[in-house]
Amino acid sequence: MRGEKPGLSISSSLAERTIERPSSLVRVLAPRDWTDARVEAWLDWSGGLRGDYPDGGLPESLNPQPGFDPLLGEGPDRFARRCAAWGLALGRFDDEIAALEFRDALFVSMAQGVAAPSEPPVAPPKAAAVLDDPAFSQSLTAHLGAARRDRTASVAADALARRLQAVMDAITRCEGDADACADPRRNTALARAAAVAREAGASDALLLQAIGLARSGVRDWRMSEAPVEAQPELLVAVACPAALQVVDDGAMDAARAAWETGRVLLAGGAADAQAVRAALAAPRAAVNVAALADDPAALTAVVALWTRALDIEAAVRAGPGEPPGPAALTLAGVHESLVARALPYDSTAGRQAGAALFAAAEAAAAAVRAEPVVRLFDDPELELRLGGAALGVQPWTGPMIYAETDDAVAVPHMSAAAAAGLAALHLDLAAAEQHLLGGRDLRTAPHVNHAALISLGFTAHEIARVESGLGGPGGLRAAFAPAVVGEGFVLDVLGAQPDALQDPAFDLLAFAGFTEGEISAASAQVCGTGRLSDWSDLTSDEAEVFASRAELGPDARIAMLVAVQPHTGPAACPLVLPFATTPAEMFVWQARAAAAGLHAIWLVRAQAPGYVLLDLPPVDESPPAAANPQVIERVVERIVERDRERRKIPDRRKGYIQKAAVGGHKVYLHTGEYDDGELGEIFIDMHKEGAAFRSLMNNFAIAISIGLQYGVPLEEFVDAFVYTRFEPAGPVTGNDSIRSATSILDYLFRELAVSYLDRHDLASADPEEFNADGLGGGARDDAALAGEEPLPAVKYISKGFSRGSTPDNLVFLPLGPRKAGGGGAADLGAADVCPQCGDLAMVARSGKLVCTTCGAAGAKTGET
Repeated sequence: MRGEKPGLSISSSLAERTIERPSSLVRVLAPRDWTDARVEAWLDWSGGLRGDYPDGGLPESLNPQPGFDPLLGEGPDRFARRCAAWGLALGRFDDEIAALEFRDALFVSMAQGVAAPSEPPVAPPKAAAVLDDPAFSQSLTAHLGAARRDRTASVAADALARRLQAVMDAITRCEGDADACADPRRNTALARAAAVAREAGASDALLLQAIGLARSGVRDWRMSEAPVEAQPELLVAVACPAALQVVDDGAMDAARAAWETGRVLLAGGAADAQAVRAALAAPRAAVNVAALADDPAALTAVVALWTRALDIEAAVRAGPGEPPGPAALTLAGVHESLVARALPYDSTAGRQAGAALFAAAEAAAAAVRAEPVVRLFDDPELELRLGGAALGVQPWTGPMIYAETDDAVAVPHMSAAAAAGLAALHLDLAAAEQHLLGGRDLRTAPHVNHAALISLGFTAHEIARVESGLGGPGGLRAAFAPAVVGEGFVLDVLGAQPDALQDPAFDLLAFAGFTEGEISAASAQVCGTGRLSDWSDLTSDEAEVFASRAELGPDARIAMLVAVQPHTGPAACPLVLPFATTPAEMFVWQARAAAAGLHAIWLVRAQAPGYVLLDLPPVDESPPAAANPQVIERVVERIVERDRERRKIPDRRKGYIQKAAVGGHKVYLHTGEYDDGELGEIFIDMHKEGAAFRSLMNNFAIAISIGLQYGVPLEEFVDAFVYTRFEPAGPVTGNDSIRSATSILDYLFRELAVSYLDRHDLASADPEEFNADGLGGGARDDAALAGEEPLPAVKYISKGFSRGSTPDNLVFLPLGPRKAGGGGAADLGAADVCPQCGDLAMVARSGKLVCTTCGAAGAKTGET
């Protein structure tokens, strides 16, 4: 049969772009207005493409020979040519011309950003079990144990698990009001246990999880000790929808596990469970309906085209003689399409329009393949390759998008969908852009404007630099960063201290005297709000059209999932709930989804935000007062607070350089010391690791050095960073005390702990193999201590630091007696030092001190 012809053409302007890859910079041909992140997503996909072709019989135009189209690293052309070659070999096309037309259509749809393929991100889950089956209960226990051990793997797992168990015990053993027992400010035992767990390395998010589990009735943190995979797989269970709405052990256990791991999916029946498992493991693709400009004919053609491509891929993976396996095709940009038509996502009209799109896709796919293809699934990488278009029925991220300029700067724009929606509502597009993006001009801004800045000392040069940065992410504060304005100007004119500029939280606008309200008002005028739903020109109904993903609650998405379910089957995509959701609330949402009629319920709690903090009160560790207190004298002290001062390191300082390799990656540690030997600064240098990684390590060392100079104890840094786990890691060479490390930071701070804190418990070598005081080690030192060979002092004292003041004949002397016969005396334990040769060999003879090594005579005995 002939290939589908969607009628697309490559209209985007193409340009060679420089893209930073993990190990190098590469030149890539890509659409000019695509962001670097989108191009990188395509390159990542291209790197994992299959290269198998049918054996023989292929025309020259479909052979896997060099000469692929260079667009996006040759990925689209390689995929299209392989798919067409297999289609021709499997008899899906009448002749070579039809196969070539199919290849061209696939290539153009990817080049235009209309469609994109993807590999399944997970292995197929195990066969589903019934929710109330004991076998599922055992799987759930192992699943939770794996998740909890995985979260504590980066620190001392056993110790941390005990601390978290103590947190849960403080709640479960508490008698009284449940809310009070789970509140650290009202439960002193909980506050104390949480503080200890935090010191042991538990994050506040992990503490909140332990508190939430105990609050919901869970009593055991450790769970099963059976060895299981580190990353728990998705558990699929068959659950009667009516049973999920009743408070019983099975439904509650499923809700708690979903709250904790986000890896539990409940299907309404065995057929639904099988459909979900197939959708998760099948080759997949997505078609961006928002990019088809509401053209039903184009949508039908592109869906049919990609249904055929997925059918060919499924047949290839099934093997000769086997029926094609499952395939999954979804739509992207559904919410964007609703916005363009001014239809609210959370409305009857919006749900009907969304269902109509999936119905059209279902009909187009059915004309090509009898087995169901249209599905709902989640794939962030696929969404990124389509320019951020919301996948399936996921709400859109908002009206503001970013596009690359010729100098690779991401500039915000109003999306085409938002512009179309405003036009449909007959609203002022320019005014909407002003509200969304701001005017990018400080002249008319309230408070923070040209006049105010000039009065502070800004010149036209600094103002121009600020205004050039107004288009980037970060808003007004980012445009006024010292690196943009100029650090010299901030120091010399505004009077900031050099130390203040080292603080990442330094706010130049606040330092200049602007209030938070003034900064917010100016930011809204200059940089916009990034939203349209709060625009005062919109009515409440119109504002709902532009509501973003963050502004729409779970109810709206559940309703949309139910509306499209007849055309997509059970959804194999998670329903994300806020991080603050409790296990009890998770059960409520589980019951509401079941009552609404969802055939597959996959609830996930959002990731903890970076600012999450458990508010712990100060714990009073003083003993309780006696029953009959005695009258004691009170000593009243007045505490005078003063600003912490930075202790400066001498301009000429001591230290050492340690070269080592961690997992084959070289790392140099250079220390600087105060005159008393206390550590005051460190430098970290790594070779062949890339500029970004080296810069991060250099700035990390600066941060540690500033902390040390402001009085942060080295012990605090050691406790914070030892046993951190990330690559590179592995065996350590070049260091006599550290033999292996779990990361670069683990190695560095264990080395500092051994060298400056006498923390030999953190060394992984036998303490007998090295000298803890740093004055020797190995066979050479043993020989010196035995009196065979003194060690020159320059082995341990920098001759450059002392500017040559250390004599060449100054040595470190043995601290014990020589072997018999070593210097002509049987016992030199009471001998003095010879001023000529430096040996411990001056003994009394005939009333004088004589060196038994060189024969030099010293003072008379008894003289001082």
